[in-house]
Amino acid sequence: MNRGKDITREERELLTLLRQRPEMYLGEYAGLHELQQFLHGYDVAMRRHALHDVRLLPEGFEDYVEERFLGKTGTDWTWWEIIEQFEPDHRAALGYFWLILNEYLFSIGCNIIPPPSNLPEGHSHFSGIFAVRNTDLDRLAESYMRTFNGEPWWDKWDKETAVRRLEDIYRTPGFTGLAFWRDGTLLGAVMGRSERYYDGDCFQIIELWVEPRVQREGIGKKLLDVLRRRLRIKNTKKIFLITMPGPATEGFYQKNGFVTQKGLCVMQMESLTENL
Repeated sequence: MNRGKDITREERELLTLLRQRPEMYLGEYAGLHELQQFLHGYDVAMRRHALHDVRLLPEGFEDYVEERFLGKTGTDWTWWEIIEQFEPDHRAALGYFWLILNEYLFSIGCNIIPPPSNLPEGHSHFSGIFAVRNTDLDRLAESYMRTFNGEPWWDKWDKETAVRRLEDIYRTPGFTGLAFWRDGTLLGAVMGRSERYYDGDCFQIIELWVEPRVQREGIGKKLLDVLRRRLRIKNTKKIFLITMPGPATEGFYQKNGFVTQKGLCVMQMESLTENL
């Protein structure tokens, strides 16, 4: 689907060729190391021929990898070294590269480039907690509806509005999201964003849910524990959220180390048109 803007024609053509014929550039048993060597050689060639306006990787991709996985830490690691920290197997990491590249293209509103069909997945959704990907949003929306259209919220989400909300959260700068999968079924997730304060970064949990049929199995606690570990790596100072009062909501967070801020209040303007 065309989203109204795109990376440069040269970037898309070269990345598409790399997808279609990876062995042409990287060899039959190409891994992330070979991809890195190719990209380095390509950049050198571009500089040598003074073609500064032609890139293979879209501008901003390298920064995106660092921010998405580590936060703005100013690390000396390169983008492929960061990917290797999450997927040390070179062959799987090459598949992971395509996954992250398409996440970036999706986040800036550009058409994705389908990954090579012969590359393995960088991660599995069979069972476990995995980072939220743009390709998960449809299934996340279905799980979101099953949870929040019931008690105690009684919302009225449909598939279109749920997908739009989760897409908006996903595209927020500083986004982090984790989803809990069991035997290929998505059962809950936590999604939020980092904010800059004068004393460091804070993380706001925008949505956390566990489907009603599997609540009280410790899934919410597991999601929070993994989120804490991820945010600790990024040197995040604190986590905050807005929720309904009551034992099933406020009580859950209190059991997991959160403290209700008595000196704060949430205010809302119900009808904007009446106040214009």
